[in-house]
Parts: sequence; structure tokens; C-alpha cells
Amino acid sequence: MEACVAPYPMPDTSPRNTPDLPSMPPRPGESRQDWVYRQMAGAIATGLLGPGQPVPSTRTLATRWAVSRGVVELAFERLAQEGYLQATVGRGTRVSDPLPEHFLRAAPATTPACASVATAEPAVPAVRAGQPFVARLPDTMALDLKAWRTSVARAAQALEPGLLHASDPRGLPALREAICRHLALARGVVCTPGDILIVTGIRHAIDLCAQFLAREARPARVAIEDPGYRGAAELFALRGCATVAVAVDGEGMKVQDLKHSGAGAAYLTPAHQAPTGVALSPRRRTELLQWAQEHDATLIEDDYDSDFSYETAPLPALKSQDTTGRVLLCGSFNKSLFPALRIGYIVAPPRHLSALICLRAATGRANAVLDQLALADFMASGAFTRHLQRTRLRHQRRRDLVLAELRTAGLPAELGQGLHAGFHFVLRLPPGVSEAAVIASAAQRGLALQGLASFWQGSSPSPPPALVLGYTALTDAQARWSARQLATVIRQLQQAGPAALAPP
Repeated sequence: MEACVAPYPMPDTSPRNTPDLPSMPPRPGESRQDWVYRQMAGAIATGLLGPGQPVPSTRTLATRWAVSRGVVELAFERLAQEGYLQATVGRGTRVSDPLPEHFLRAAPATTPACASVATAEPAVPAVRAGQPFVARLPDTMALDLKAWRTSVARAAQALEPGLLHASDPRGLPALREAICRHLALARGVVCTPGDILIVTGIRHAIDLCAQFLAREARPARVAIEDPGYRGAAELFALRGCATVAVAVDGEGMKVQDLKHSGAGAAYLTPAHQAPTGVALSPRRRTELLQWAQEHDATLIEDDYDSDFSYETAPLPALKSQDTTGRVLLCGSFNKSLFPALRIGYIVAPPRHLSALICLRAATGRANAVLDQLALADFMASGAFTRHLQRTRLRHQRRRDLVLAELRTAGLPAELGQGLHAGFHFVLRLPPGVSEAAVIASAAQRGLALQGLASFWQGSSPSPPPALVLGYTALTDAQARWSARQLATVIRQLQQAGPAALAPP
């Protein structure tokens, strides 16, 4: 019998398999460093050295090309600063994956299968890791994979026949207990495992809340932030809820406008408003809770990125102040750990929770038991807390790199908004520079940008010209390079004057 072999063996990308690069003679007057840089850049541009492939060592190249090793090292540093090379301890130097030309080019807009429920508006770039500036995702390179694998292994060892039924739609008690401990310390929310429902993420949580509201009132009327998260508005509409846009200012949702909206529920992102980045002020928190109590209304708190607060500790969750059972708190580990995890949660008062559990059971049982056990172990071991501490520093560094490049280019620091937390901040544009002009010009340089206007729901007044810059799921080199490109675009539009400010 013939042995079974894999039909497509994995390529050998170890450092020993690096090619022996050819070289062209130096050009007249070209320095040795520029010559080495040109040879390496050419090898990458032509595909001789592909993304993720190891490159020859500086010692090898210095010998083969008859130059000093210091010359090669300076050329490598230049290529690394421009995002073409990445040096990793234990793996040597490799070609960046993705390359600047790849990660700076916006993906073509596609029409979703559910286009019939969407409005006929211009397509916006999809959120994607490595794509400036729509990289509003966690930095998965920060995850301690060894610790996660250990938790997965322990979870597999803990499996018992009884757990394989996974009959409780609320999720495993061990995970709900771990979430209770985390919320008490990180968000000031005191709850019990019986208050928690495990879901697959924020969108699943919002969808269940929308179904609950649609069953409670006919027709249900939900207030949403403006500008705000369009995905939430679409989910409410899909479940038959009418939405009304309520403006957001420097303190968050304007409660005075909410009082005249006729809404029986409100969806909001208090910790780091999506997309403006403002935090709901203490005064507005009190007013919102009073409004909910007076109108027997429900508040849906989307706590999507509160685990990443940079300079100071965040305000406690709005749910922590809820004494009358009005707030549904929605959170997700897909943002805190990695998107493919697909685990989130809802913390709800008893009246809401029983209905949500029935809806969860009707549409599908709890998440995979092994995933739940692994996450519970990861949290109980302290690895989750260490992960958050490490990732906050990485995210903050990326933010600071982008800001440093923009400030070096002459853009005032006060143009940034929502810098205190999350995966993005808002860059207000200088007077006279339009969103459309910047977006169109930046696209020619491969930048995918979203203007604040694309999040506008239609309340008055419309937001001032600004860009929503996602930076967390970029490399340091990507953050620097793309910020320089953006700063160049804005400078050129300012210098060109009014004639150049209209979009092409």
C-alpha cells in the first residue's frame, strides 16, 4: 500500500532557504548604501523576495556583494522603516507581510448579499487588519499563543461526557463566573453568573436585544447615536424596530433631544463613542438613567472597546449605576482577544434576561463548549489580564506613532479626538479641507479612509469634516508610513487652495 502524502507540501521558509540574490552594478555616483537599498527593493518589487520570506543575512550579503556589513545594515534599517522588512527575534529578517503596496491599497467595494435592506449610499472600506486606516481591530500579534494553547489543552483535558451536551443556552457557569470577576474589577459592574448570557459577539448581542424590543412593543422605537454605528441601525431595522437618530456632542448622546424622540429604548456606546470617540459624561449618565426610569425605557450599552483605555482608568460602565434594571450591557472578547474567538456576553436584569434566553435557545444553543472552557481557563489563570496590559501598550504605541507623524507634518495636536481609548481616534480636518477631497487623494496613495460623514444618520447638524483613523491592527512601520502619506495629502490640499479642495 502506498503511503499517504500531502498533495501540496508546505514551502520551506526557514532562513537557510534564502536565495542567493543577483545584483546589478552601481549607477554612476550612487553610494554603496543606496546601491544595496536599490538591489533589495528591486528584489522585493519583482517578487524575487515574496511577503513573509526570509532575506539573506547582512553578513552573507556583505560578503557576496563586496561591501561592509555596516552598509548593508543601514540599507536594511531604511527598508524596515519604510515597511518592507521586519526583524523578529528568533526568526531573523523577513519581507513584510503584507507589503506597503498591498496593505495600503483599499480593497474593492463589494455588494453584500443583503443589499436589499441597505440604503443606496456610497460604499465604505471594510474594517480589515493591516489596512490603514480602517484597521479598527485588536492586534492579534500581541496574543500569547503559548498561554492560549495551554488553556485550550487544559480545557480539552477537562471535558466530560456531561459537558458534551451543552444544554444550557446561557453558556457554561465557569465562563460566566470568570466574566463576573472581570466586570467587577474592570468595569465596576457587580453581577452574578445568573445575570449573564453568552453570545457570539456584539452584533449577536444587539440582534437579540432588537428581537426582545420588537416583541415588547409594536412598533418598537429605538434611539441611536448620530453619528453612530450603522451596523446597529441595520440590525434594529431587520427586526422591525424603528430607529430615530439622536445627535452626539462632546458629552455623548444629547439627552434633551432624546426626551423628544418618542423612543422607548436607546442604544449607545458610552465608554468610547463609535465613531466620535467621546466618553459619555457623568452628567449625561445620570440624565440617561433618569430618562429610562421615567419612561420605562431600556438602555443598550455597547461596551465594545472599554478594555483598552490608555492614559487613565475608564469610567465605570453605565450598567454599574443601574439600580432599577434598565441597562443591558453588551461586551465581546472578539475585540479583547481575537476576532475568530466568537464569544461575547450580555448582562441583563431578570425581566430582560429570561426573554433573551428564550430567544437564544430558539435560534441556537450556546457557544462551543471547548471554546468556553478555554476562555474560562485563560481568564482564571491571569493570562487574560496580562494580555490586556501588554496589548494596551502596543495599541498606545501605534496611536502615538501616528500622532507623532501628523504633528511633525504640522497638524495641531488638538485636531485629534477620542485619543483616550479604543481602536481608533477622530482627526478633525483643517479649515477649508473637505473629507471627500482627502479620501479621494489618499486613495491614490493606497490609503483606505472613512470620513465621519459616512457614520451620520441624518440628524441636524451634520458633523464637521473629519476622518476616523483605525490604527491598532497595523505594524509600527505601517502606522508611521501611512501617517506620513496622510499628512502629505492634507498638506498638499491646504497648499493648493480652494480650487483643489473639491473631490476629483
